[in-house]
Amino acid sequence: MDDKTSNISTRDLFGEDEKEFNLSEYIRRYYRYWYLFPLFIFLALTAAFFYLQITSPVYSTKTSILIKEEKSIGGSQGDILSEMSSQFGGNKTVENEMEVFKSQTLMEQVVKELTLDVAYTTKSGLRTINLYKTSPIVVKAEVITPFGQKKPLKIHVVDNAHFRFNDEESLFSFNQRFNNAWGAFVVTKGVPSAVTEVDVHFGEIKNIAEGILNHLTVEQPNVKSTVLELTYEDSDVQRSKDILNKLLDVYVQSSLNDKNSEASNTLKFIENRLGLITGELGDVEKDVEAYKTNQGITDISAESQLFLENIKENDSKLNEVNTKISILESVENYIQNSGEGAVAPATYMIDDPVLVSLLTKFNELELQRERYARTTSPNNPLLQTINTQLAGTRQSIRENVQNLKRGMAVTKRNLENINNRFSAGLRSIPKKEREFVGIKRQQSIKEELYLYLLQKREETALAYASTVTDSRLIDAPISSFHPIRPKRLMVWLSACASGIIIPILLINLLFLLNNTVQRREDIEKVTHSSILGEIGQMKGNVNGVPGEESIIKMTSRNAVAEQFRALRTNLQYLGDGNCRVIMFTSSIGGEGKSFVSINLAASLAYSDKRVLLIGLDLRKPTLHERLGVPNRFGASNCLIGQGNYDDFIQSTGVHPKFDVLASGPIPPNPSELLSNGKLPNLLNEMRGKYDYILIDSPPYGLVTDSALIAEHVDATLYIVRFNYTILDHLKRIGDLQRARRFNNLSVIFNGVNYGAGYGYGYGYGGYGYGYYSEESLPASKSVGSRLRNLVGRARIEKS
Repeated sequence: MDDKTSNISTRDLFGEDEKEFNLSEYIRRYYRYWYLFPLFIFLALTAAFFYLQITSPVYSTKTSILIKEEKSIGGSQGDILSEMSSQFGGNKTVENEMEVFKSQTLMEQVVKELTLDVAYTTKSGLRTINLYKTSPIVVKAEVITPFGQKKPLKIHVVDNAHFRFNDEESLFSFNQRFNNAWGAFVVTKGVPSAVTEVDVHFGEIKNIAEGILNHLTVEQPNVKSTVLELTYEDSDVQRSKDILNKLLDVYVQSSLNDKNSEASNTLKFIENRLGLITGELGDVEKDVEAYKTNQGITDISAESQLFLENIKENDSKLNEVNTKISILESVENYIQNSGEGAVAPATYMIDDPVLVSLLTKFNELELQRERYARTTSPNNPLLQTINTQLAGTRQSIRENVQNLKRGMAVTKRNLENINNRFSAGLRSIPKKEREFVGIKRQQSIKEELYLYLLQKREETALAYASTVTDSRLIDAPISSFHPIRPKRLMVWLSACASGIIIPILLINLLFLLNNTVQRREDIEKVTHSSILGEIGQMKGNVNGVPGEESIIKMTSRNAVAEQFRALRTNLQYLGDGNCRVIMFTSSIGGEGKSFVSINLAASLAYSDKRVLLIGLDLRKPTLHERLGVPNRFGASNCLIGQGNYDDFIQSTGVHPKFDVLASGPIPPNPSELLSNGKLPNLLNEMRGKYDYILIDSPPYGLVTDSALIAEHVDATLYIVRFNYTILDHLKRIGDLQRARRFNNLSVIFNGVNYGAGYGYGYGYGGYGYGYYSEESLPASKSVGSRLRNLVGRARIEKS
């Protein structure tokens, strides 16, 4: 063994061999748990069945609407407006309307008009059926309490005239007004139906509107067009159509109201001006009549007529200037007090195209701001953008008005100077005629202004009456023929996939959580030590003794007995083949040192070898209990020098050639006792009497006793137990192998559960259960043992 070990390369000792991926082995480890896959597939399909029974199908309803583009305005005014609208891009109006459709205010109005705040449902098997417009009863709610909004009201229809509330026995008649914990409401008869139990759900309009908006989608199918597509998903087809139709109606009416507000403001302004002018005109006409009557004027001379015509023309211009100045002041006042109920000025009386375009833009922005203020929050970026544009437009209008007023002031002064010259010429006209001309001039001015305002009033009224919406319905709401969800095929396929994926994840999770030794390759990879043999797991109880603690009948032909025979044969490969003193140790207790040492000793005895088993686990001895011998004296007595060694050796009763030296009384200082020099003498003396000396030592990973014993043995067999030894403990074996602290160190893999699929047929017993005979074992197992077996199976292999 030493020669072979000396030929091991440094790479074999200190490196880790790469394990090639074995697809067949990877698949077979799942095959061991085949029963989990049909189980989970059955559970997943059952869950899918109940899901489809409980879930109501959801349908998609679509409608499309065309947002008309604004008509171009000719001249410089159209150029200015087009430049302003280009700041937001060609589709900005469409994007704004998309947000308007999704506004909370419009949807709350839809909920109110359709009375969606009261819903009716009933149970049909496992599914809840909505009774929209098919309910046998109708509840007209006046006041709903918070309790009523949380808990539905159950109504049991008894007959055509009576019903009951919840589980009450009292009968009530239809068309009665009720006041209870749900609120104040009236119950009336609905459509004839076979449904007798109805759940009435009261909701808050705001919350219902939010829920509807979550299922409403507004999209622009083509960015180059102004068509919007509205999609609403609902379990009730009729309700989805009604919601979309009502939303379109509310949207159109809101748009018309916004458009009519500008014309209405203009009409109010014109009516106010007409009232003032009518009064002034009446006063002037009365003055003319009184003057002619008092002064007896019937005709005017040619000279006075000429002056009159000139003065009249000049005064007309001056009056026009004054009118324009008045209009500009009204514009300035409107801009100064906009948003405080100020009446919008009439843009028809302004001939400056720049000011007209600015006022038109200002009115449009004011209307947009009012519209979005009703549907969005004050911090909305779009509303803030409109406010910014309003401020800029207001400043531009102020500057333009100031410039126009300055120009009008110059014109007015010039006209007044001309009038002064004409007035000087009129001094030659008799006083009566001159006074009459002044009165007549005022009359002409008032008449022209009055006729102008009448014309503009008619034009505004005509525009107000012909106002149309900027949208047109393309397709009425159309619902899908098949439900969009749940998709039955996808649900069934997902259930099947879940039934496969969940077991795979579960098995892999168990693999990942396991940190114990599962395979022979784990030992070889970490320790780089040879495995002298494998011992299968002893199942059940044999003669009332647990399998892992029993003594095997070496005359038996079961698999474990054959494995001990194979281990006995492999002892000749330890070292140079003459290793007769062998120590058994492990990392921790419970890994089977005593079980392996006792049964290996028995196997050697049955091969006609004299065997002595020495119990040197002086701290926690169990060897005497397994062999059923007294422990009043033993190895501890030998090590302190009491009596002759032969006096403490006992026959085991397992085989005549199988003797045991029990541990004896537990000493207070086991380590000092093992290192006092008596142990070599004991072993040397026993070498001449026995063919094999097997030593059951304490776990090396817990105490140092095994290291003291190892100095005097020919070989060490390190016990590693399947599904028990921690993987990190294998590093100790590798350290011992590299440091060569133990002579002829080899590993025995104990407690291998071949039934759990270990090695898939690999090992001494992996293929032999059909060949070797098995001892009869109890057939029954506890539920706990079955669960432990399942977990053990899950820990078989890890990559």
